[in-house]
Amino acid sequence: MSAQSDFRVLEQAAEWFAVLASESVSDRQRKAWQLWLASNPAHQAAWHRVQQISGQFQALPAAQREPGHNALRAGVRTRRQVLSSLLLLVGGAGLGLTVSRKPVQAWMADQSSTTGQIRQLHLADGAQLWLNSNSSVDIDYSLDLRLLRLWQGELLVDSAPDIQQPARPLCVDTVDGRLQALGTRFSVRMQQAGTLLSVFEGRVRITCAQGASKVVGAGQQAWFDRRQIGPISQVSPARNAWQRGMLLADDRALGDFISELAEHVPGHLAVDPRIAGLHLVGAFPLNDPERIYAALEASLPIRVNRRWPWWITLEPVSG
Repeated sequence: MSAQSDFRVLEQAAEWFAVLASESVSDRQRKAWQLWLASNPAHQAAWHRVQQISGQFQALPAAQREPGHNALRAGVRTRRQVLSSLLLLVGGAGLGLTVSRKPVQAWMADQSSTTGQIRQLHLADGAQLWLNSNSSVDIDYSLDLRLLRLWQGELLVDSAPDIQQPARPLCVDTVDGRLQALGTRFSVRMQQAGTLLSVFEGRVRITCAQGASKVVGAGQQAWFDRRQIGPISQVSPARNAWQRGMLLADDRALGDFISELAEHVPGHLAVDPRIAGLHLVGAFPLNDPERIYAALEASLPIRVNRRWPWWITLEPVSG
């Protein structure tokens, strides 16, 4: 399916979710939904994703779920009322809900951050570690190695000389391989198909799980997976702006911008492919997504469709 078709199918699934959530749903509507669901495997995948997103709210503590449940038990009759009651299930904003499926290790990691949270940690050797939104890491300092295991998300390390002699290597492991710091400041970002290393100071050695190795210097970045290391390119100064709570755009495509912003807001945030190629410039505060949406609407020919508090899409103004 094209990106546009995929976007529309997902929006259809969200609309069906609202229809079926209403107590006034008719048998005819249920049958129409079943026909829609069975007509295409893509419909089933989209439906599963909407369920997955909404299901995150059921994991809230009972005290936070109860207002929404009471509203539903009191007799919700219209689709609009259903959507309003789902807002109650959110409880408060910043609850760290995410649609991504964490690896088991991420749930049990030594340190983690929730959606929208940026954490700063001080390590035993004096190094500083920042965790980006929805990230998980294990910290394992042994007699011969200082090891950070990144299970999900992104981290930024400002390394320090080891307090022990002889000095222990400082390394970051991901599923794709190992990165060894050579006196440096760098970030490691796990992506769907590999890992992105960005080096801001010093040097970092990449060693893939299957043996390929390369050193990346200051001002450079490289993507790698378990087998290979991609070409070295220039790192963007905006790559570590998240550490300061900012998202920077310097002639950046809207689709790419929203993809990163989506990691900092709970629920579903997407952009219609018809406007994904629009470009923008600016500095945006990650702790105020509504301010970002307002700025985008003011500067680009788009509108923000808030279907629910946890389902937001950016669409053409004429769409």
